[in-house]
Amino acid sequence: MAIAPEINPQTVEALLDTTWRMADGEGGRTDGLDRKASSVATFSSLVLSLTATLGGRLLEALSDAWALSLYVLGLVALVASVGCAVRALSPKEHITLAMAYLQRFPKWSEIRKPPEQVRGETMATLVEAIALERGINEAKARNVRWAFGLLLVGLGFVVIEAAILGAQEVFG
Repeated sequence: MAIAPEINPQTVEALLDTTWRMADGEGGRTDGLDRKASSVATFSSLVLSLTATLGGRLLEALSDAWALSLYVLGLVALVASVGCAVRALSPKEHITLAMAYLQRFPKWSEIRKPPEQVRGETMATLVEAIALERGINEAKARNVRWAFGLLLVGLGFVVIEAAILGAQEVFG
């Protein structure tokens, strides 16, 4: 006959508290990634409008294919940056305890359980929710990194366009 290990209520409580803290932390990470994605999308959009004006002037000054390529590559990088940021911002359900799980709480089968068992089951359910949210956040983080990288590439093209126009003004 196997003896079941004894449950330490303080350990269960400490683990549940840690799990709730992890859930809050992951929610904070979601909010932070959303703020970063929103900032990159906004800034990329502003630079995109500047690029359209600057590119028009570049194409007036130089009607070469390479100037058009430079302009188009800058636009593509900035539009892709906005696209990646918007993808990171696309609505995703905030993951927490499932409603089906919560609806069991007022039932006698749940009410009669020892507190340690309820805390343990809650902890297990929260860990699943945290794992799902972590996966969503990893995808968001990848999109934000791509958006930022593409923004830098787009800014590089804008700087080159501006330098060419400046040199054209000075050296004729």
